[in-house]
Amino acid sequence: MLPILLLLAVVADTPDAPPIHDGGICAGLSWVHLAPGEKISVERGPDFKVFRFHGPASESDHWWGVYFGNAAQVRGNGPLLLRRNGVTVRRATEDGQFRGYLAKKGGWQNHFFGSVFNGSDKDRDFFDRIDFSSKGQALCAKG
Repeated sequence: MLPILLLLAVVADTPDAPPIHDGGICAGLSWVHLAPGEKISVERGPDFKVFRFHGPASESDHWWGVYFGNAAQVRGNGPLLLRRNGVTVRRATEDGQFRGYLAKKGGWQNHFFGSVFNGSDKDRDFFDRIDFSSKGQALCAKG
């Protein structure tokens, strides 16, 4: 009986594909428009999700991720990158190291991280594919 329980535990922790529709996925606080050929998996926790994206070539091809929940492991303690639709996006730093961006609205958070970010103002262009608006939330409600 124990081997079956261990197998079930391993299967429960395996990343799976999230529902994709209308060219994107819902990351809770945000609607994420997928880039052409981009692949995605999701890891689910008890009260959070971590979405992992990578390009068409391999998992190391422009990888990035987004955490959705209310207790990200980083703080948005850096400069403001943007404010849109009631959501603030700040650089996240830890011990002087850049750790991505923390988007917050109310108690909900998205932590954006990965190789596509370098901590410069140029990263703002990436957020053109992230929709925090009521239209994005309507797309989230469809899924």
